[in-house]
Amino acid sequence: MKKWALFLLVTSFCPLIGEAQSPFGNYFQDTLKPGHRISGRLDSVDANLASYQHTLPGDFNPFQFNFSFSDLSTGWLKPQVRRFSSIPHIAFEYSMGSKSAQFGKITYTQAIDSNTFIQFDYIRNSTLGNLRNSSFERNTVQLGVMHRSKFYGTILDVSFYGNNNRLSNGLLGDSIREGFALQFQEVEKQNAENKTKELHIDWKNYISFTKDSLQKIGVILQPRLDIKNQRYLEQDTLPQIYGFTNYDTANTADYWELSSLKLNGGFFYKNRGFNIEAGVGTRYWDYDNLVIHQDTTEVHGFAALDMHVRGYSLNALANYTFVGANGEARIMADAKKAFGKNIFSANGAFIRQYPENYQRSYYGNTLSYSWTDKVLSTRTSLKLNWTNQNRFVPFFLQAYTENNSKMPVFIQNKWRQDTLTSLNVLGIQAGFEYSFRKLLVQGRASYRESTGDILPNWLISGRIAYNGGLFKAKKLKTVTGIEVGYIIHYQLIDFVPQINTYTLPFTGRQFNDMMKLHFFSQFDLGYFRWFIRVENIEQTFVKPTHFEGVGYPVTPLQLRFGVSWDFFN
Repeated sequence: MKKWALFLLVTSFCPLIGEAQSPFGNYFQDTLKPGHRISGRLDSVDANLASYQHTLPGDFNPFQFNFSFSDLSTGWLKPQVRRFSSIPHIAFEYSMGSKSAQFGKITYTQAIDSNTFIQFDYIRNSTLGNLRNSSFERNTVQLGVMHRSKFYGTILDVSFYGNNNRLSNGLLGDSIREGFALQFQEVEKQNAENKTKELHIDWKNYISFTKDSLQKIGVILQPRLDIKNQRYLEQDTLPQIYGFTNYDTANTADYWELSSLKLNGGFFYKNRGFNIEAGVGTRYWDYDNLVIHQDTTEVHGFAALDMHVRGYSLNALANYTFVGANGEARIMADAKKAFGKNIFSANGAFIRQYPENYQRSYYGNTLSYSWTDKVLSTRTSLKLNWTNQNRFVPFFLQAYTENNSKMPVFIQNKWRQDTLTSLNVLGIQAGFEYSFRKLLVQGRASYRESTGDILPNWLISGRIAYNGGLFKAKKLKTVTGIEVGYIIHYQLIDFVPQINTYTLPFTGRQFNDMMKLHFFSQFDLGYFRWFIRVENIEQTFVKPTHFEGVGYPVTPLQLRFGVSWDFFN
């Protein structure tokens, strides 16, 4: 009874994000307006198409304001926001730069008819040599289809993500310049490689008992397939590096895969801007890791709410597992409201779960462990946003906090929950924009506190640019200027490529304070845009011992060029 009471409690008081959006919802309206551009606002095209290229392995970026300690492990797929357009919209963006750095994105959005919507996204990010002769290639493909009729509605989402990281040339003792010696895990050859792949197929079916378009009640059936796997490959005289091998002295071919099949069933109710779903589901998962095989069946309850009433927006989700991973729970909620030129939003999350399968038990050639005393970990987070869109100096304020209790951390070649039992991060950020005739000034500053100081406390950046038309016709617009920044010191942590994660505790090595300087120039000609960006200019004034290396979070001077194009038929 206590388990069911907890489930009813969390679903009652926290009635995720878009999870209760049935195809019968009244949100089928354009989200892509004629002024929409795939590259975003003209004043930040270079930032959107040429994000700052750090050289840390994996997806951990200490310079992003929003940070979670879960970012220290394998990064997985980030779903695209669902969008709608009554007329076909096709767009692409592409940028290229030094070290063969390339980023490309293609999107397609269309309403086939008044009841059928489709969207497609392809994203590719790659580099060759950016991390000192190493490389990475990341591909994302996502397809979404939504259809409705009087008594039936369906939402189909198919997504694939692949990430191939080649880790080369000296993760051990990589000395960049005086005072920056980094002692990393012993992977010294160019053929050290880490690959991750995942596939998701989610199919939600709604059967309505009523034909009234404003009020619906019926049943929901949702099958879902998830497959994730990770490989680590390395060739060398491995006993000399690691001191031992488990199955081969010259070739490492570690591999694990987690497959799961889920089936949810329940009821849904819709009344104008109010949508709610609730029910029970079962999940079977199978974990294979060379000589290790595990599987189990879980049963859970779920509820979701999507509400848009009188300008208020609330999206929420709650799950509770009572068979299998007993005690796992997830509660997430988004709220948003506009008051005149002020927009307020909040996001909260409570997640309680056991360690991931590959964290519990793993068998590899140069790394193996088995974990039997695992317990539930808890993560709570809260994000607050305030945006003011006044005519003179629009500004924004953001704040967030995250607390992790008994989160699994990798220490001395195994995962543990009995040390560093509390990992916390707290941050606040403010930014503004000022325009006077053809002068544009933008600035932002953020302050963060993190356990172990693995994030820089202060991140400060500002832009000053010319913003206006060129030539007499002024059809060609440009934003051209410089960007300056300041990054305060922070602690460095080691990376373990065999399982694609960072290890704690902290190394005691520190990355010193650094100024940043970039130049950008972007142009707009209707639906076609292009930009030029010269970043890390400050590095030309620093004499490095070596040009760059894995683990060193700043790349040298780089030149980037990019284009974007939007087409509404």
